[in-house]
Amino acid sequence: MIPSPKPYHNKVLALAGLFLLAAPSAPAQQYRAFWADAFNRGFKSTAEVEELVENAVAARANAIFMQARRRGDVYYLKSAEPPAQDPAYSPNYDALDYLIDRAHARGLEVHAWFVVSRVWTSADPPRDPRHIWHSHGPNVRGDDFWMAVSSAGVVGDSLDLGHPAAAQHVADLVVNVARDYPAIDGLHLDYIRYPEEADFGWNPKAIERFQRLDNRTGSPARTDSRWADFRRRQVTQLVRQIYLRANAIKPSIKISAALITWGDGPGGSDPDAAYRRLDAYSRVFQDWRGWLEEGILDLAMPMNYFDESRYAAWLDNWLRYEKDRQFRRGMIIGLGVYLNPIAATIGQLPRVLATTAAGSLPLGVCFYSYATTNNVRQPNSDFYRAVAEYFQSPAVVPELPWKTNATSGHLYGWLRVDGGPEWLKDGAAVHVESDTGAATARRLTTDGSGFFGAVDLPPDRYRVRIERGGSELYRSVATDVKAGATVPFEIFLKAADFAAVLPTVRAVSTPVAAPGDILALAGSAFAANAGAAASVPLPFELSGAQVVVNGEAAPLFEITADRIELQTPYRTPEAWTIVVKHQGLESTPITIGFTPARPVILGVRSAGDRFLEIHATGLGMVSPPVPPGSGAPDFEPLPRVTGRTVVLLKAGGGEFELEPAYAGLTPYYPGRYQVNVRMPENVSQGEIRLRVGDVVSAPVQSP
Repeated sequence: MIPSPKPYHNKVLALAGLFLLAAPSAPAQQYRAFWADAFNRGFKSTAEVEELVENAVAARANAIFMQARRRGDVYYLKSAEPPAQDPAYSPNYDALDYLIDRAHARGLEVHAWFVVSRVWTSADPPRDPRHIWHSHGPNVRGDDFWMAVSSAGVVGDSLDLGHPAAAQHVADLVVNVARDYPAIDGLHLDYIRYPEEADFGWNPKAIERFQRLDNRTGSPARTDSRWADFRRRQVTQLVRQIYLRANAIKPSIKISAALITWGDGPGGSDPDAAYRRLDAYSRVFQDWRGWLEEGILDLAMPMNYFDESRYAAWLDNWLRYEKDRQFRRGMIIGLGVYLNPIAATIGQLPRVLATTAAGSLPLGVCFYSYATTNNVRQPNSDFYRAVAEYFQSPAVVPELPWKTNATSGHLYGWLRVDGGPEWLKDGAAVHVESDTGAATARRLTTDGSGFFGAVDLPPDRYRVRIERGGSELYRSVATDVKAGATVPFEIFLKAADFAAVLPTVRAVSTPVAAPGDILALAGSAFAANAGAAASVPLPFELSGAQVVVNGEAAPLFEITADRIELQTPYRTPEAWTIVVKHQGLESTPITIGFTPARPVILGVRSAGDRFLEIHATGLGMVSPPVPPGSGAPDFEPLPRVTGRTVVLLKAGGGEFELEPAYAGLTPYYPGRYQVNVRMPENVSQGEIRLRVGDVVSAPVQSP
């Protein structure tokens, strides 16, 4: 919950805080909450819980956010994860259950707080063999390896949310609390993001998904905006799944998240554009503004942790931005009281709880933390007393009208596939359509587990259609979605249902290919629309399709539903393995042989003074090299064929072996070669072949 120290360089601003300020009459409804963390006293025994509840009541608080999951271990019993490795905690004690009971008796809400992505930070591994560090941590290989990996290859201490199994584990863990603890008031998500210590996301499974869904090859570049979008999408999809599944279990449950607000708040003429340049959105891929706008959070809780003596203006800038962007949901302002003297925190409260110029009011405030209320070692009891005096009288938690008086409903579902590769359910298009035509259709996309969902649908009858590769695979019956309800759709398909949309390579124009060669593939479901290269260098994607040759995207000349013409890379592998990808689907790999050269003469023309120009393909490697899909330049040094090339001439009863004046790439034309040779004296025409190394072309007649 405490953000990493950051090297801020903006001008330091000071603001004196008063110990007690006259406060307006407390509103009838206002959140006053504490984060109770697991690294200090608070809830690890019945005595601590009793003390926590009494202190919260004394502070006129009405909600406690209890850290139920710490680092892949938990402080409650009904969990798939092991009890916390904490000497102050008994593994047979259900802290969450006891806190719910005691807090509710005193009128306090309890929200179970989960550290989502971070799973272990100690140098010593967890002692409990059930901990996911052992089953999915840094020493595990293959798809069971769930950990975040940096762009430099360093394994972090967090899960990679781009790994479908890792994200699903967390979603199940959180949602099950709504089922197993029916009296719980809310579920609170912390570290619902990528780690900040480095540029993370390079888990092999996540990269494999990105490559398939976005038609990419190789390791993503740190600067690739689509790679950033992919990672941002993984976090959002997890929040959406938790929100909808929890609401289906308990419609009144409140989903909240601790949100990043590092540095100065968004400003300027376009604050939303400024927000997208800041750390939450661009560095750790937490688009919390988007979550509020979509409606997949009930309570946004920005962690406005600022030293009042230095960064008061930063707090004010964030407050202005946050309060005016609650959309159809609510905002509880988080304050880092551990950074300030008690007087400074009290001095922040009027600004925190004030209405903005646009008329926006937050739902309340949450203090981090219950156990550390100031930075000068003043007793916590002084803080509880000070905030109680500021608030003057108790308040009830605010009513959330989208919960208590809902005018819309939600739906979610799973695409499950029997047989075939698991990625058949990843990235499918889901169309949510009104059966009456009264509501606007929505287009969704399944995540890596096959989950999809939509919030705030007008009450109506809806059907769900599944598309892959531009073709409809499934259409549900229409189902009523009522206000306040969350309706599930379970969709079961078989691998055979995808046969018509899976790219399939049935034939290749040649059984062997040379570097830089031109190939034609025949098959089906290559693309929904025909496309052709419009310029040089050739594109690596046409009509949403890509051909991967030995893990490298191949330049494309043209594509239709049943034919692709491409150029092989300038490489010398043992064989060529070819895969066609289209809209997140891919063909079964097909392999053809490698040959250093495969000369095919396309045509011969006279160039004057007995010179012939022979145009061909398949002459192999050239030097200096050219990028794939590019033609040769029209200036020296022209790329020449590296294999020894000769012209074999059969004319007038004799055979000649002619050394060419030039054998290399034709300027401007990818994959096209030109061989210039002078005919012998008294020979005007004959049968011509090309030999490159030991490989000889079929003959053609000279003009």
